[in-house]
Amino acid sequence: MSRIARPSSLALAALAAVAGSTFAPAAAAQQQPATEFTWYGRIDMAMERGSNGNVNRTMLQNFSSRLGIRGEHKLSDSLSGVFQVETGIAPDDTTQSKTLASRNSFVGLKSAPAGTVIAGTHDMPLKTLGATMYSLWGEGDLEEVIIHGKGSRAAIGSANFDNVHTRKTGVLLYTSPKLFNTVAKLAYSPDEAKVNAAGAVPTYAKSMWGASAEYNDGLFNGGLAYQNQDNYIAPTATVAGSAMKGLKAIFGVKVDTLFAGVEFSRLDNSRGKKTKNVLATANYGVGDYTFKASFGHSSSSSDGADDAVNAAGLEADYAFDKQFTLYTYYTRIINAKNAKGSFAAADNFPAVVNAGDDPRALGVGIRYTF
Repeated sequence: MSRIARPSSLALAALAAVAGSTFAPAAAAQQQPATEFTWYGRIDMAMERGSNGNVNRTMLQNFSSRLGIRGEHKLSDSLSGVFQVETGIAPDDTTQSKTLASRNSFVGLKSAPAGTVIAGTHDMPLKTLGATMYSLWGEGDLEEVIIHGKGSRAAIGSANFDNVHTRKTGVLLYTSPKLFNTVAKLAYSPDEAKVNAAGAVPTYAKSMWGASAEYNDGLFNGGLAYQNQDNYIAPTATVAGSAMKGLKAIFGVKVDTLFAGVEFSRLDNSRGKKTKNVLATANYGVGDYTFKASFGHSSSSSDGADDAVNAAGLEADYAFDKQFTLYTYYTRIINAKNAKGSFAAADNFPAVVNAGDDPRALGVGIRYTF
């Protein structure tokens, strides 16, 4: 990461120095604190042999590579202005690079005693809960498939069931200071595209809110999060709208180089489709090597639906240093008879899966964080 400090009144200070000591006090009074900028990013690429359960392919995969800049401007001893602009990039295929500020991008205020408030685009609290859990990389990232419901969404094959892995635009997010090893978050996004009444269909909005609380003392961590999107299933002339709801709980432990944890979620479309999901993950480090394993299950969406999704992943990492890691993984999804669960981490995995087919992926990747 590179840092650049830039006093906003540099020109005034230079002019005062040239003019002499008479103007020096006035220039000093107008001197503003420096804004510190940090460039950062990640390139994560893998050569992968994968299958959607029917067609085998060899692919060069991009896993959420990104480039960003963030800054903080001191306004007082306890208050700062903050900003961030982050963009998804695809080094292997520029047509898949995202638009500017496609990832978490915002402006806000940070106060040591009161917390941080930001406005912009940002991950919802349910998505970020469990960030201390050391999850698998590449296609091994089963949290997306199992806990956040991307596998269930594909398995159910319905526009009326969504995943709760949400990066929300137009969001206000409050993050509390850390008190008794606990951090709370609260987010709200109004529906800027509110739909006006049409005939017998009433006016409705798809606003979203979410909250979380997470405890982490370095040894144990645990937390709870909730998310709700109003009228995800829009109302009709005869049926009221239905909300898409998600509840998530995490429990983890870290002892030396051992990380282990379990996550649970319950996703409900308030219209008869719901899943109960569990994911267990363990990571163990030996010198420069880290070995990881993850196993997950998503239940059927209703009695007799037979659309459950199971998944397992294995990974081994070799860290040259804190920034550069070589890794390899094998992951498999096992779909029930009517399920169509697929991987979700890469840009171009063949996502079309026939019901009951079992996608799998074997890859070797490089992650460079800067």
